[in-house]
Amino acid sequence: MVNFYTPQKKKLTPQKLTVTVSSLDAFGQGVANHKGKTIFVKSALPDETVDIELTENKKNYAKAKVIRYHNHSKDRVKPLCEYYQQCGGCELQHVAPHLQQQAKYDALINLLQKETGQPLTNIIESSPQIIADKPYYYRRRARLSINVVKGKLVIGFRQAESNQIINIKHCPVLVDELDALLAPLHSMLNCIKQKKALGHIELMSVDSGIIFVLRHTMPLVDQDVNLLKQFAENNNISLYFHGKDLVHITGNTEHFYLINHLKLTFSPLDFIQVNSKINQKMIDQALDWLTLQPTDQVLDLFCGMGNFSLPIATLSKTLTGIEGVDALVEKAKFNTILNSTEICAETNFLTSNLDDTQQFSIWSQSQYNKVLLDPARAGAFNTTLELAKLAPSKIVYISCNPATLARDSKQLLDAGYQIDQVAILDMFPQTKHIESMLLLIKSGT
Repeated sequence: MVNFYTPQKKKLTPQKLTVTVSSLDAFGQGVANHKGKTIFVKSALPDETVDIELTENKKNYAKAKVIRYHNHSKDRVKPLCEYYQQCGGCELQHVAPHLQQQAKYDALINLLQKETGQPLTNIIESSPQIIADKPYYYRRRARLSINVVKGKLVIGFRQAESNQIINIKHCPVLVDELDALLAPLHSMLNCIKQKKALGHIELMSVDSGIIFVLRHTMPLVDQDVNLLKQFAENNNISLYFHGKDLVHITGNTEHFYLINHLKLTFSPLDFIQVNSKINQKMIDQALDWLTLQPTDQVLDLFCGMGNFSLPIATLSKTLTGIEGVDALVEKAKFNTILNSTEICAETNFLTSNLDDTQQFSIWSQSQYNKVLLDPARAGAFNTTLELAKLAPSKIVYISCNPATLARDSKQLLDAGYQIDQVAILDMFPQTKHIESMLLLIKSGT
């Protein structure tokens, strides 16, 4: 047998330094410089001088952890959560909200400049547009993991960079209704006989009430079903079991949230924005940027069940919504009928895979003068190429991934558009996630 030589990995020699942090990156790491090398320091803030130990040392940068603080930044705040630095759900609770937001905004602008090659002078010279609301008690939807340890259930969120579940009975980023439910839910589930049958929990709090979806890996015995049903009824909760299929157990079956006096119904498995306050402000900003008129013909790509489509349809002449999931298209149509007294536009919702160029003819043969798109993290590479051909006067792009936003924006800039507005959406305070929106305007319009 041939023996292959495998070189041993070099062990990082512990190296300790003292540095002063100059800025904060979008991931909440302090940024320092030592002899021309950039060092990213976990849990350090601007203007803090810290003793650090390198945890990773590359040619052009290094990463480090703090051993000792010589001073604390005025923007360092006390985390509200008792599980902070154990739970992996939040990373930035030690950072004042305004600094979190500014760091994300700066990171987005820098990325857009780098990837598009545009100086964005008009944006930089204006005050940052940061759409924010409450830094805590904002999340109306959560997924809780479950594990069984020595016969007891552990219910909560996973530890950072680990599969270990942190047992949580209080979470200050959840809306009050869900936070108050955690402790009694934990007690009730620990009375379940078939604990190993439990998968995970999804909780939602919307205008129609609280929804509780229990995923399970095997059928539950009657005793456990009755326990769960009684808990749901006592707490006025809509309960569903999700094994192979979603099965309603008790409570309401019509689920909805309200925006702009419109009722949007959805299934418990449908995507909805987790931050209702920012969702409303995001819609308001999109409508403002689009400056909708009764003569406008609007295209809403990745429309879902109508989160943007329906508000747009109250102000425009026509609204065409495109979505790749047929069930969501049907839900958008239903929501349009449900809100028909508020809608003045002629509406048309179509199913089309927005990654598949062969399906573009389904929607790209009509004329549109304004467009909104809200893709998933993968972005809309092929779609933006097609949009450039349609040449609408305005495009509002909502994004949950700065990298694909910058990539797609470059295509539109190359086709004669310019970035007129940039905003950060503080959809997930206390976390490193960056949500944003751009207004792109066709040059010469």
